Amino acid sequence: MGYLLKVVFVDNSELVLEDTQKHFVSDDLEVLEITTTHEVLIVPMRQIKYVSCDATIFKEAVRG
Repeated sequence: MGYLLKVVFVDNSELVLEDTQKHFVSDDLEVLEITTTHEVLIVPMRQIKYVSCDATIFKEAVRG
């Protein structure tokens, strides 16, 4: 199941991914790793202003 993920960078540019499989921050809090159906993106946290995602993924986690 893919979900919508939006990453806004410090320069106010945006990356919108509609087929995200998972995303997480590394243990050392240095990078955000995003896995989509087509690729894996590694983004340094210093470049990110905020991240938002479709809340329906949390409803599925609670039900499961």
